[in-house]
Amino acid sequence: MSFTAQRVTRTRVIHLSAAPRQVFPLFEPVGEKAWAEGWEPTMLFPADGTAEPGAVFTARHPEGESIWIMPLYDPASFHLAYFNVAHGSRVGNIEIQCREAPGGTTDASVSYTFTALNEPGNEFIANFTETHYEEMMAAWERAINYYLAHGRALRHHQY
Repeated sequence: MSFTAQRVTRTRVIHLSAAPRQVFPLFEPVGEKAWAEGWEPTMLFPADGTAEPGAVFTARHPEGESIWIMPLYDPASFHLAYFNVAHGSRVGNIEIQCREAPGGTTDASVSYTFTALNEPGNEFIANFTETHYEEMMAAWERAINYYLAHGRALRHHQY
């Protein structure tokens, strides 16, 4: 039996209560720690955690460690992207574009594309439904807006 890789792309716009210049750094590897409970990247390059094209880091998840690379980082246009290899089962491409919205707020378009590397990757993709993604992005929106309002991470919620 031969393996056929599955692929899925999901995109959603989240609405954030601050201007892009304040919101955009929260999507950087180290910046995400401010609002994403449990997010602890280990920066490999550059070691000081500076966000830049070519940055490389690892992150631990319940499934294990994943490798992340930042091929695109353009703070002038509030646009960044990541590639990751997650637990030997899938490759992910995450792209975020922040745009100014009325009232000095931000609309952030967040897209995830996953491609399976094996059958466990196909299983992950089968479970990465539109409903799951909408719930995940709603949790991001709540967590980021909570951080923007209170200066600390929202605790005990699930992404």
